[in-house]
Amino acid sequence: MPASVRTPRTRLAPEARKAQLLECALAAFAEHGVARATHSHVAERAGVSIPAVHSYFRTRDDLVAAVLAEVETYLLDVVSDSLGGPKEVREALTLLATRFAHAAREKPDMIKVWLDWSTGVRADVWPHYMAVLDRLHAIAQKLFLRGKREGVLPASLNVRAAARIYLGGGHTVALMQFAGAGKRDLETLIEQLVMGVGVEAARR
Repeated sequence: MPASVRTPRTRLAPEARKAQLLECALAAFAEHGVARATHSHVAERAGVSIPAVHSYFRTRDDLVAAVLAEVETYLLDVVSDSLGGPKEVREALTLLATRFAHAAREKPDMIKVWLDWSTGVRADVWPHYMAVLDRLHAIAQKLFLRGKREGVLPASLNVRAAARIYLGGGHTVALMQFAGAGKRDLETLIEQLVMGVGVEAARR
């Protein structure tokens, strides 16, 4: 939603208002970046006063923490759901990469904030991002270890490196979706990403 388009002012219960402001904050952070989005950007989108936003998120640090917590929860949920459970290794890896592509279309604000957060190496939020990344890597490593036990991944595979390469590829999938890549190009990228960790190519 462009910054010039405001949400109509309505009277909401506190929890509903906070949820609305958080949704507007996510959109504002996607547009302006983690380092630059402010309470005023959120207020303009929500159609409320700046003090109203401060009443829910007292400081900018509070606002940043709330937005990044939303992104963290989303990433942990989608990675855990995709890579966990009894699914075959190829199926799980393909599913997550495909979800990253879909999310770039269906949840663009969430993915844009994730991508921006991941590049903030000089920002105060960087240690938090690295902690989240460690948790995501740990989920992927469990799948790769199972793949080695089942013999569908090479016994020599370094699961830590594979997790970093594979999840890093999720960035590329999302970026290609934002760039308007065609379905076939995305499918080819996802297949190459899965093969890159040692899974054999799918039979056609």
